[in-house]
Amino acid sequence: MPLRRGEDRIPGESRRVAARWLREFLLEDWTLKVLALAITLGLWMVVTGQRAPATMRLRGVQLEFILPAGTEITDEPREGFKVDVTLEGSRGDLDELNARSLVAKADISQLRPGDRVARLTDRNVQMEVPAGVRIVRIEPPNLPLHIEQSIERELEVEARLEGNPPEGFVVAGVQVVPPRIRVRGPESHVNAMERAHTEQITLEGQRETLTLPQVAIDVHDREVSPVEQVVGVRVEITEASARRTITGVSVRPAAGTGAQARPASASVTVEGPRSAVEQLRAEGLTLVVEQSGDGSTSLRLALPPGLEGRIALVATSPEAFEIIR
Repeated sequence: MPLRRGEDRIPGESRRVAARWLREFLLEDWTLKVLALAITLGLWMVVTGQRAPATMRLRGVQLEFILPAGTEITDEPREGFKVDVTLEGSRGDLDELNARSLVAKADISQLRPGDRVARLTDRNVQMEVPAGVRIVRIEPPNLPLHIEQSIERELEVEARLEGNPPEGFVVAGVQVVPPRIRVRGPESHVNAMERAHTEQITLEGQRETLTLPQVAIDVHDREVSPVEQVVGVRVEITEASARRTITGVSVRPAAGTGAQARPASASVTVEGPRSAVEQLRAEGLTLVVEQSGDGSTSLRLALPPGLEGRIALVATSPEAFEIIR
């Protein structure tokens, strides 16, 4: 019997322990327990919301075309083609997408050159989006295009010069190397070009010859691109030429002949760089009369040191001279 009474007391004690534990679990630190429950519910709602299906419309997505081989589009807007794309997928995947970082690529490789209409659907337009995202709609669904055959052609290059050298200096010549380059683009645009041009070369204040090894080709038609991007340009700048008549220049035969020339003085007309011509004086010049074996004579102007090859004899007065021995 004592054993039986002891056994009866054990279940009662257990109930009291269980009740005390339940009361402590429910009543002690209840604020922390409520906060933990709220956080758990919030996380569950966020995760569930991110996975829920949704749609999003991206405006102004850049559109590129996969064209037939050897063709180009000639009526493309300066800022390129843009479309609005509606996508479907989970909210989490859609929130990561941005129209500025996406490019839609439309495969129109089956179209021939000419005026065509490109139809834009989820079947021929691809975008790099997460695997669970798909294209629902593209607006506009059709785009009119003009497709042309792409060709290459060789054109002469003309250096584009801007401004002028200072007073007293002139451009004596321009050399472009290579003189011709190839350009590539739509057939109608390339065939309409007469020549290619370089970027502008400024000559303001330039007194010496310019040698530029790399000058960019500048094609104004944005549909056409140069195959060779740069050329070499040499702009020869020299002092302006001047002509002047100088009187009282002494005349003599070639040295060592022991003869005299008649008349003994003459007027000479010379031509050369302005600064060199202006510094000439009669006392620094000599008109040399040279006689050949057949008795004919030729004239040569003896110049001061440093001017040989820069000054040319244009005329004399008188025109003929006699050598007296």
